[in-house]
Amino acid sequence: MIRYGIAGIPLTGKGRTFVESVEETYKLDLKALEVQLLRVNFQENSGTEYAGMLPRDNENSIIIDVMRPDDDGNYRSVGTETEIEEEDVVKELFWNMARNYDDLKLGGQLARELDIILSMHSPYYMDLLNMGEMGEKSADHLKWTLIIGKEMGARRVVTHTGFYGKSKKESLKHATELYSSFADEMSHEKGFPYIGVETSGKPEIFGTTEEVLGLARKIPGVEPILNMPHYHSLSGGKLITSSDFTEILEKFSKFAKYDTYMEFSGVEYEGNSEVKLTAIKHGSLKFETFADSLMDYTGDITVISCSPLLEHDAQYMDSIYARNFIRHIQRKKQKGEAK
Repeated sequence: MIRYGIAGIPLTGKGRTFVESVEETYKLDLKALEVQLLRVNFQENSGTEYAGMLPRDNENSIIIDVMRPDDDGNYRSVGTETEIEEEDVVKELFWNMARNYDDLKLGGQLARELDIILSMHSPYYMDLLNMGEMGEKSADHLKWTLIIGKEMGARRVVTHTGFYGKSKKESLKHATELYSSFADEMSHEKGFPYIGVETSGKPEIFGTTEEVLGLARKIPGVEPILNMPHYHSLSGGKLITSSDFTEILEKFSKFAKYDTYMEFSGVEYEGNSEVKLTAIKHGSLKFETFADSLMDYTGDITVISCSPLLEHDAQYMDSIYARNFIRHIQRKKQKGEAK
């Protein structure tokens, strides 16, 4: 099965919440939604007013973590399954997409009933390899996205890694250690989404094909995410023929969780660097050619539109694939009758 979906809130939708986005995705006859952790406010507050309450019972925010002092007075995480005490520090997220855990659960249930596959995307600016404050903030953002993704029943959390450190070799080692730690602490066996590491579109940003496939090879909880316009840009426009698409798809499908997950749009690039994403019809990356490569593909695929036209291009891809598939079946039938 090939599912088409969108990255973010449908442009045509009047509502801006998670639940409303699921409803609008269904009305558009799309089968996948990548929810983005954008426009969140974070606060640390005293646990006094929440004492005796479980984090998920709070109606006005998403309590993402609870910090409790140990015998030495050092605050350490006790998670979100423990009753809050007065001396605790409560970490809260205020998000325009969902007010609380009930909203996350409701949207997830609705998506399952409507057969819409959910994924999450961490904030787009990530600098996980940074050894300073920015690296710590990025790690927090990935952790929060995994927690929210778990609550809504997302299959995977997609993330960028960020800029290289001192060298590519050291960056790969650091990334391996970082993602291994996340995959152990917030494993799929504990109910968390898989960690999807996305390919990069710029040479200064971590995420070549070899790097993300290497991470997936070493870490069972990591999934390589093929962002087609990024890959096309970083390779200097390598995706031209049907066989080009088939070759890269086969590399990523070996490590896919559930289905092979990818993002698609048009793109403009210079040299080996992405300039900007475009509508599919206007970019150098041709979906028609990719659709041809899928005619005899037997695995499950989810294609997410990250185009500026979002749902329009998701529906466009769906219609192009359907049209090509009908022609493909007709040609096979004619060849069979000729024999």
